[in-house]
Amino acid sequence: MEEFSAIAEQYTPMINRIIRSLMIYKNQDDYFQIGLIALWDAYSLYNPEKGSFLSIAYSMVKGRILHGLRDETKTNLLVSPFEPGSGQIENTLITEDTPFQHEYLLAYCEGLTESQKNWVLLTFDAQLTISEIAEQQNVTIAAVKSWRRSTLKKLRTSLK
Repeated sequence: MEEFSAIAEQYTPMINRIIRSLMIYKNQDDYFQIGLIALWDAYSLYNPEKGSFLSIAYSMVKGRILHGLRDETKTNLLVSPFEPGSGQIENTLITEDTPFQHEYLLAYCEGLTESQKNWVLLTFDAQLTISEIAEQQNVTIAAVKSWRRSTLKKLRTSLK
């Protein structure tokens, strides 16, 4: 096969097309880099007996970019909505010394159901675990997880 730089130049439009098809508009350079690394891996692992290089390259590049998106989404779950742009939940947890912490949390609870508000307050104000919240509220752990999932979804959409 040809030198990898020639392969990279040839498949650059494919990587860009995948990025556009996934509607990635932030950090495009990072995802392009992920795509190039996946292309390198496809180039390294390519075996002509197993199929065409194009199909293997496309599958690996798209898969890696999707994996990168999934990882970024998981990372964004850790970012507290209480201090946008902080990047680390450890830095944004509200402590007992923070003035007006309860009111601060309630400001983010507008538009949430009562159970979702309870989840926010008990998780971030009282710092209870899911099982402790379930026990205190006399509900199942699955119910508390459902509150958490729907709350985070609502908060993410309202903060965008």
